[in-house]
Amino acid sequence: MQKDEIFTAIELARKGIGQYLAIMERFPSVDVSVDKTFQRQFNAFYRIRQRPERWYSEYYSFMESGKDDHVRFEVVIDHIHGVLGRYEPSFSSKLAATLDPNEPVWDKYVLHNTNQKAPYYTAANKLERAKTVFGNIRKWYVTTLQSAEGRVIIEIFNNVVREHERITDIKKIDFVLWKTRG
Repeated sequence: MQKDEIFTAIELARKGIGQYLAIMERFPSVDVSVDKTFQRQFNAFYRIRQRPERWYSEYYSFMESGKDDHVRFEVVIDHIHGVLGRYEPSFSSKLAATLDPNEPVWDKYVLHNTNQKAPYYTAANKLERAKTVFGNIRKWYVTTLQSAEGRVIIEIFNNVVREHERITDIKKIDFVLWKTRG
């Protein structure tokens, strides 16, 4: 990735960076299971829409209960599937990454940029396959953060985003991937 592409991606992500910082600032100080302002911010940022009320209630209650434990993706996806009967790798990753900002997220841009393919929703072993894919995403981030390109992304991000110290290096890379559509 060229430096100008990194700058462009960061500029395109500015609104999202602000939304993310607002979410992460509010997160530790409220009960997210009942705080509708937090839920609206989170839903807007991560584009969570049209879920049944029970889904939202369970999702945010589980997020609140995991604040002290930094629950990992594997536990979240199993919980959501077990309690709600839903396969939600993307939203599971976003919950886990809120509890532990050093965790990556799963979305179509991350999958594309890390050369991963999501299991089919109809696959019998989709939960286990999703955990393997997520493990590969984690490995990709570790490798990228240690690479020359990863160091350049972090350096540029730190130079152009004033609040960079409030964002983990994994999330900095994530913001660049989010706005890198190629």
